[in-house]
Amino acid sequence: MDKSGLKKIGILGGTFDPPHLAHLRIAEEVREAYLLDKIFFIPASVPPHKKNYTVTPFKDRLKMVELAIQSNNFFEALDIEKDIIPSYTLKTLQKLKETYPEVEKFLIIGWDSFCEFETWWNYEKIVNFANIIVIPRRLISWEKIEEYFYKKVKELWAEEAFNRVYFFKIKTFDISSTLIRNLYKEGKSIRYLVPDSVFFYIQEKGFYRS
Repeated sequence: MDKSGLKKIGILGGTFDPPHLAHLRIAEEVREAYLLDKIFFIPASVPPHKKNYTVTPFKDRLKMVELAIQSNNFFEALDIEKDIIPSYTLKTLQKLKETYPEVEKFLIIGWDSFCEFETWWNYEKIVNFANIIVIPRRLISWEKIEEYFYKKVKELWAEEAFNRVYFFKIKTFDISSTLIRNLYKEGKSIRYLVPDSVFFYIQEKGFYRS
């Protein structure tokens, strides 16, 4: 990890089972909008909220992330969570603070994660270690979603958190790792939902067939 010249970094964590094009597009739009020097993709070793299916081994999910982002010099995969079990975001942010003490950090989270943020381990402390960028999904109208966002932030931290927690409207992709796994299990194509390099890796390893 080259620390030189880094002033602002994005942090995109997740299971990445598999990583897909929406992950990449979200990271690119956030990087551009917030003028980030680097975005770290951080696969979870043992995701605390994924208990309804068997997660693909960490080393394979890390490899798929590396393959997915290999053409973008602004993106980097970190294995920082391989020894954080379960993979609590706060512990990851604490580790990153040790490595990058002077760098401003932006944690990127999806709408579903934000809606259940109070279930995260020591959630109230996370905003002390990083700004939070929330990526909404247009489930109803932007106005209603934004209204819920402001209400939720006040419930979680109080109004002073509005200078650390951001609502970032993105061009929406209705893609999820669950959708991809289900399509593949059904024998349907997942090409153009994941990068080709990831698609061929999934084929080679035989993931998601059952």
